[in-house]
Amino acid sequence: MLIRFKSFLVIALLIVSGISSAQEEAAKFPVLKGPYLGQTPPGKTPELFAPGIVSVDEYSEFVCMFTPGGESCFFDRYGDDEYQSGAVFVTRVKNGIWTKPEISPLFAKYGEVFLPTLSPDGQYWFFTSNSLPVPEGIKKIIPLYFMKKTARGWSEPEYLTQSIHASMTLDGTVYLNSGREIKSNAELKSIFDLYGSLPFEVGHPVISPDGSYLIFDNRKLAGQRECKLFVSFKKGESLTDPTSLDEYIKRHAFCAWISYDGKYIFFHSLGSAKGNIYWVSTEIIEKLKSGVK
Repeated sequence: MLIRFKSFLVIALLIVSGISSAQEEAAKFPVLKGPYLGQTPPGKTPELFAPGIVSVDEYSEFVCMFTPGGESCFFDRYGDDEYQSGAVFVTRVKNGIWTKPEISPLFAKYGEVFLPTLSPDGQYWFFTSNSLPVPEGIKKIIPLYFMKKTARGWSEPEYLTQSIHASMTLDGTVYLNSGREIKSNAELKSIFDLYGSLPFEVGHPVISPDGSYLIFDNRKLAGQRECKLFVSFKKGESLTDPTSLDEYIKRHAFCAWISYDGKYIFFHSLGSAKGNIYWVSTEIIEKLKSGVK
């Protein structure tokens, strides 16, 4: 009887200890309220986004995006020991407070997922993965997949083409840089392949929600600083010559993303850390546009 009591006591102490540890862990995470994880919005000078929460020095983060309405934030993370193959994290607003980021259940089941991007209406996810199958006869180089939101949740990933990045306008046009066969799909309104259609290379191209400009990175175009980001504006059926963003982003920068509301640009930048997420107001785009002929 005494042995049973002691066993029960040990189990009870372990449970209490576990609850206490969980409460302590939760207490360490700051209380975040308000849009964009409660962070102070940047102006025309880039700011590190959510330091210690999204941007963590011992890891690298490349993309960060919010669902329409700003109720959820997704970002990827890579590390030398932990998350070597990368992991997609999510934090959500619950009872008015942002939750501690955790690995996204949506993407975890699809193995190695790279650079997930979300349409501005929140109806489509695009991502590359080497863990999913490709159609017969297709070499698995950088296979791009998409998922569509349905009444029952998200559809299973469908192969689209070979590309590492895709973005979509609010009218449903997908922009990507492939140069390879694109699988026709009735779920997507139209697809514009930038490869070969411009006299310059476009890495990680992202179209603005309204389709009025394109941001991309390029390591060959002339730039005064380490910023590799450029913008081209829609002019009729074509795009203007690239304009560097280095007038405002005076640091290493590439792999940009435009927020669903068109207010901010998120981008990856190397600093003293391994590479984190920075953000800046799209006011810089309006300023640069005024100087384009």
